[in-house]
Amino acid sequence: MRIAPAPLALASASLLLVACGKSPEATVEAFYLAVGKGEITEAKRYLSPQVTEMLPDAKLTAALSAEASRVQNCGGIKAIEVALTGEGEIRSGTATIDYRGECPRKTEKVKLVKVEGQWRLGAGK
Repeated sequence: MRIAPAPLALASASLLLVACGKSPEATVEAFYLAVGKGEITEAKRYLSPQVTEMLPDAKLTAALSAEASRVQNCGGIKAIEVALTGEGEIRSGTATIDYRGECPRKTEKVKLVKVEGQWRLGAGK
């Protein structure tokens, strides 16, 4: 089956617009869900260059992998609550993660910055 170029281009453009329009809260949720599923490469996409340039890639991968293992040992992620404040291109707040297993809920400080029109998790939570 052959797909006409126009619909294919339209679908690709729509996907890009959805990705660019992701809210800061949705970015935080997507990051934690990716880590929870062990999708380390995907999780790294939600990090700002400030974070990815601060740590060698092997060290960042190891830290995210260790967190993925911890989340899996907790039964996976049940729910994520994000509370952010701020305006413009910087937001900060908390992400609270509830697990399916018996691990206690975890609350972490988060900071987001807008990089080239997309929200990314920054350093200095």
